[in-house]
Amino acid sequence: MEGGTAAGLVPGDDPAGTAPVFTVDLPADPARLAPTRERLRGWLRAHGVSEWDVETVLIATGEACANAIEHGYRFAPEGITTLRAELRDDHLTIEVRDRGGWRTDADGESGDRGRGQMIMTRVMDEVSVAGTPEGTTVRLVKRLTGS
Repeated sequence: MEGGTAAGLVPGDDPAGTAPVFTVDLPADPARLAPTRERLRGWLRAHGVSEWDVETVLIATGEACANAIEHGYRFAPEGITTLRAELRDDHLTIEVRDRGGWRTDADGESGDRGRGQMIMTRVMDEVSVAGTPEGTTVRLVKRLTGS
């Protein structure tokens, strides 16, 4: 694993999944999406998040990460997307941040051609997207339903 240790862990990883914050740097490679989702799934389960919430969070987070790779790094495959999840009491906050360029279409709009943002909005309690020339941050919030 690039940048990892012999065991495939990055310094600061929490193999037991007990830290209240989950952070991973995701290379701009669509093949890395599934393993990242599985790591997040394990972390959520280790914290007792219900299966319903785990699945909805993975749907929204997968969309945000895929969008960062596809749109933020279309012409920069060496780009890194940072995924950060934090549990606080009864809610989960996720940030997906890329450092790619924010692009608008000819009319000055963001050109939302897909359904990713709509899906995120439907399954999460709060969704915000902040795009700048220095990158994009997607913030997702989910109030957890319990076990």
